[in-house]
Formats: sequence, C-alpha cells, structure tokens
Amino acid sequence: MTRRILPWLLVVPIAAVLLIALAGPLLAGHDPGRVVAIPYAVHGAGLPLGADRAGRDVWARFLHGGQDLVVLPLVGTLATMVLGTAIGMVSGYLRGPLDAVLSRLTNLVLVLPPVLLLLILLHGWGYSGPTLLATILVTGVPFVSQVARAATLSVVRTGYVEQAVALGDGPVTVMVREILPNIVRPILADAGSRFAIAIFITASAGFLGFGPGDPNWGAMISENIEGVTLSPWGVVLPAVALSCLTVSANLALDRLTARIPA
Repeated sequence: MTRRILPWLLVVPIAAVLLIALAGPLLAGHDPGRVVAIPYAVHGAGLPLGADRAGRDVWARFLHGGQDLVVLPLVGTLATMVLGTAIGMVSGYLRGPLDAVLSRLTNLVLVLPPVLLLLILLHGWGYSGPTLLATILVTGVPFVSQVARAATLSVVRTGYVEQAVALGDGPVTVMVREILPNIVRPILADAGSRFAIAIFITASAGFLGFGPGDPNWGAMISENIEGVTLSPWGVVLPAVALSCLTVSANLALDRLTARIPA
C-alpha cells in the first residue's frame, strides 16, 4: 500500500506548484502591483494571506510570481543535460587533445561560484531570460559533462562498443546507439541537483533585487523578510513552494533513476 501511495505523494506537490506557477496569473483576481491595504496588513476581506511591505496582496503576487522560476529552470536544466552529455560523450569517446582541452575548460569553469557568475552576467548583460539561462548553462554544463565523460570512459571498454566499431559504425552512431543508452542513469541521477541549482540561480536574481519589479517568488522573500513576524505569508508561501518543488523533483528523479536497469 505504501509503495502505491509514495509515487503520488511525489507527484502531487510538483503538480500543485507547477499548476500555480503556470496558471497562477489566470487565477489572480486583480493587479498584483496595486496597493490594497496598509503595509503588512493581516488577512481580511479580499486579502486571504494579508499584504506585503508595500500593501500589495500577497496571494495575488504569489500567483503571478512563479512562472519564470519554473519555466526558466526547466528549460535551463534540459539544455544543460543535453549539452553537457554531448560534450562529455565526445570527450570520453574521442579522448586525445580534444579531451584535454575540454577537461581543462571544464575545470576552469567549475571553480566559479554560481552566485558570482550570476552577478557578473547580470551587471554586464542586465536582467533577462537569456542572462539567467546563460548562467544556468555555464554553471551546470561542466558538472554534467564530467559525469557523462566518466560514464563514457567505463562504457567504452565494454565489448559491445568494440564490436560496433569493428563492424564499421562511425563515432556518432556508436555514441548515440551504444554509449548514450548506457550512461542515462548517472546523468539522470544528477539532473535533480542541476534543477535545484537552476531554481536557486533564478530565485537569487530576484532575491538580490534584479528584475523589472514584476512579482517573483525570490523577490517576495527578500522584500518581506523584515516584516515576517507581522505578515509571514509573504515569506513562507514562496519559500515553501520553492522548497517543495526542488525536494519533490529530486525525490521523483531518484525514484525514476532507480527503475532504470544498471
């Protein structure tokens, strides 16, 4: 019975947060930027969760603030996995000078803290979707490529890869048909961490005060932290949503990875 319920316990939180983030703007009753009460007003008529530091409806801003924090990390994580896997496979399979160059570039980028790189790109390019996606890619691809490279090196030594090469299959065919299916498991196991870091990067931009001023779960935490004792929902609600999304996604991916044959 517990085994049947557990998958649903993982799916429900993810589905709820995704629904709120994607469909939230359609569910909000009014403009999230409109002042409707005194700062940090408690819940009341028309304010189910109270007001934020500027007197704006917390619930309306929450419904409007999750779209970028879900869409950008999802797109960034998918792009990171694809690009990192491709680089790691090429590096691990072809080896030689190309492997040496790619490995050194990867090690160079790995020493950069994600927040420092985020600040550099935000100050240089300004706040935008492409800037956040670039940060996610630059900080995530080196990790994925290392995982893919290590897995590729272990698979290359197997007999079926050597047999495919002996039969005349080219490098691309060997990598796609023989290597990729056998390195999916470690790459998928790392996807949860990449997704969590992508959310952290995207939320940090809002938390640090960047952006056009539109509702953002990261910005909501930063804006309302001083009045958390007066009106806690402006901090608690976005924090719970972000935590729920990252934890549930990691657990779901771990469970999916465990189902893949080793």
